[in-house]
Amino acid sequence: AQPAGWPRNLNVLAMPAAHAADDDDAATQPDAPRRAAPAPFARLTGGLRAMKRYGFRARSVYFVEGAQRWFSWDDPAALAEEGAALADWCRTHRIALVLLVDPDIARADTGPRTDDPPLVRDASRATRSGFHGVCTGVAQLQRTHGELLWVVDFWRAGDMLAAGEVRPLRFAPSGRLAAIADGDAAEPARRMKLATDEDRVVASRAVLEDGTRAPAGWEIVDDNAAVVAACTHAQAATAVLAFRSHAQLESVCAAVHALRRQCGGALKIAVVERDVVLRQQFEMLVLSVGANRVVARDLPMSRMQTAVTALRGQLYARPVAPDYRAALAAALGDSVLGYLPVGAFCLRIRAVLDRGAVLALPHTLAKIALLPGVSHVDALRHCRPRRAGDVVTADAAHLYVFLFACEPADADDALARIFDVPVDTLSDRIVCLGQGSIDAELDALKAENRRAPIADYSDLFAASRPAGDAAVAGAAARVPGRHTADPAAFAEEPAAEHTAPGGHAPNAAPQLADADDAPPAADTPAPVSAFPAARARGAIRSAMPLRKQEGA
Repeated sequence: AQPAGWPRNLNVLAMPAAHAADDDDAATQPDAPRRAAPAPFARLTGGLRAMKRYGFRARSVYFVEGAQRWFSWDDPAALAEEGAALADWCRTHRIALVLLVDPDIARADTGPRTDDPPLVRDASRATRSGFHGVCTGVAQLQRTHGELLWVVDFWRAGDMLAAGEVRPLRFAPSGRLAAIADGDAAEPARRMKLATDEDRVVASRAVLEDGTRAPAGWEIVDDNAAVVAACTHAQAATAVLAFRSHAQLESVCAAVHALRRQCGGALKIAVVERDVVLRQQFEMLVLSVGANRVVARDLPMSRMQTAVTALRGQLYARPVAPDYRAALAAALGDSVLGYLPVGAFCLRIRAVLDRGAVLALPHTLAKIALLPGVSHVDALRHCRPRRAGDVVTADAAHLYVFLFACEPADADDALARIFDVPVDTLSDRIVCLGQGSIDAELDALKAENRRAPIADYSDLFAASRPAGDAAVAGAAARVPGRHTADPAAFAEEPAAEHTAPGGHAPNAAPQLADADDAPPAADTPAPVSAFPAARARGAIRSAMPLRKQEGA
């Protein structure tokens, strides 16, 4: 008996799997005789002969799965002749054949494939034009970003011809796959699914607050690793991961990346903040390795459920970082902050820009023109970066403050936290340079330093390492390509960053004495720099004067 809803006069035939015994024998026994490749029409004749046992009923439709084994795909001339002969055979028997063909089914790679390579509209289409010309229609079932598409090269129906159309395919509640036409209201859009498992939600237990009841229909598993295991064969389900501490950052990135690479773009991945908040660069990191959304901390359960449900029907079409470890290294701030001499400053910023290109992290270079009565020593003394990766240098008339992973729109607020006095008491002109302008400014600064060495204040303001906890340091140390751990990159911004301008942060370094009253370098041990080029040394005298406040 035919299944319910099966069209009448429809016959589906599947070619048996091809045997690889001959290839195995040839590999193990080089002297064994090899079977010659079938001559043109030999495959086609064998296929038609195999259909005889089912009988040929006029005005019937036959679907033949695996029909690529009927034809000589590597010989365009023979392929065109085989197609013409098959078309004559169908007219003689008054039947219609629908050939389900995958010429690349014997591809060499055996890894997971979430998207299909183009079949009809590729470079090999021209060599198959003779075969396509005898067909009533040629179309392709294509999976792109996890979505099934019906790609029509051309299709004839009576006197009508459709060409160059692309229709998305969706699963109806009955399980039938249907093409979605423009303005088609046959099925409400909310009831159509990208895949049959789109209603499935798998969540980590840590997502739920203590005593919170799980939403109906959600699958609750022990942890993030269990979510990855439960979604091994998922297609369009929703995976909900928990982020509870900054030490988890690497494992969360690994879980998101693994899910996206193995399940494709139709899978929805949500990362829910619990207990801690992801910084901007880490949120961009999680999104770049495959997450659809980061759900903010402290949302009520109903709001979190709404945010997860809103992902339904979405496709992840952004490029996925090939290596999550490289993306993680780009998101981590440098293990140094504070003053650097001009040469070391330019080298470090250039390295940060190159490493961060994989994430397109926004950085800001603030060029601060000092007022005539403000000395460089005084300005540097008031500049107290506290965030990993924020470094500062000076030339003859400016301070340069590099703000790691900071949008130019947020630079004013960041500078207000970095300086312990109002910035307008030091400068009346601040230029915030974005991603496209930083390179040019660094080139100009390097050229200026080559013409006349710029003063080095490393003996007064040596760069230092930010503080952080040991557990997070271990996670950062595992990232390849990073020789020093950056624990503070994982830690939340300390409360000192939120002090009002002019206030003194509790963890700030003690203020240095005035340059003229400072003890000799030989009497005071120089702080250890995290960057070799920033080691303590005497200031280089140049044409740049050490100006002091007027009336001092």
